[in-house]
Amino acid sequence: MSSSARKRYLSFAAMNGARKARKSVPISEAVVVNTREVNVTVEGLDPGAIAGSFAVHLVKNDRRIASRFFFQASDGADAAQSGPPPQLVHFDFLLPIEVVADGKLTVEIEPAGSPQPAQRPQLERMGHPTLSVYLMLESD
Repeated sequence: MSSSARKRYLSFAAMNGARKARKSVPISEAVVVNTREVNVTVEGLDPGAIAGSFAVHLVKNDRRIASRFFFQASDGADAAQSGPPPQLVHFDFLLPIEVVADGKLTVEIEPAGSPQPAQRPQLERMGHPTLSVYLMLESD
């Protein structure tokens, strides 16, 4: 689904009392499984391992398909080690299922202003982030 088609779909759905898409609901609610979209999530990333702001890229078969940006102030080269321990962060990518289907998904972390592969943060310093894919539930 193209970006403009997706915007029209979401606009149409909002005007017609569309259901809310969620990962989970109370068991007292009836739900419909949305097989058109998935939520790809990168969870448990320690932003303290990265000095300054950074982008998280979702990659399918070596091609970037979605990105999220995380802003954090940087006080210089030691910003990744200074201060109290940060909260772990997560990134959600709500995408049409055909965008992620039948391909190898990976994640790239890119510090702002440092697109050089040699300057990318070391994965072992970022905690134990995970990649998950969820079918979404829809409820009224």
